[in-house]
Amino acid sequence: MISGGPGFGKTELLNGLKLRGFKSGDEAAREIISEQIRVKGLVVPWKNPALFQQEVLKRRIAFWESVEPEETAFTDRAIPDQIAFARYNGFKTPQNLLDAAIKYRYAELVFFTPPWKEIYQPDDIRKESYDEACHIHQILQETYLELGYIVQELPFSSVEKRIDHILTTINPTNNEF
Repeated sequence: MISGGPGFGKTELLNGLKLRGFKSGDEAAREIISEQIRVKGLVVPWKNPALFQQEVLKRRIAFWESVEPEETAFTDRAIPDQIAFARYNGFKTPQNLLDAAIKYRYAELVFFTPPWKEIYQPDDIRKESYDEACHIHQILQETYLELGYIVQELPFSSVEKRIDHILTTINPTNNEF
């Protein structure tokens, strides 16, 4: 799994992993917001946060369930991220998210893209400032650690070198990646 504050390079890593043949789940929240903006829908966090949270959770569970037990897959954010974003927005941890985070456990090691000002760019969906993105990053790390995950920040390097680092870390005996 790959997590970290908004705009720190997760999507590029996932795209690179897909190109190398790995199953990769896209960032569900971003997908939903893009879809809803296009159709002028109501399932966006600023109009209906509860419905938005449910739809994100539904998609994250669907991806989790689509991965075969022996398959190596990666996802851009996961259920613990939803808990962290709820906390960032001043909400208590929703019980349904906590239950889901316990039921749908990911691999113990979570790769984090560290804050990287040089690559950070807000856009139509990512509206946080760099400082806000750093604060979200901190809450994400705290949340994952509280849930018993091991957090490893990725090095500041090219996408290809970061991918090589991830693949070598998860399977140090296989140099064929």
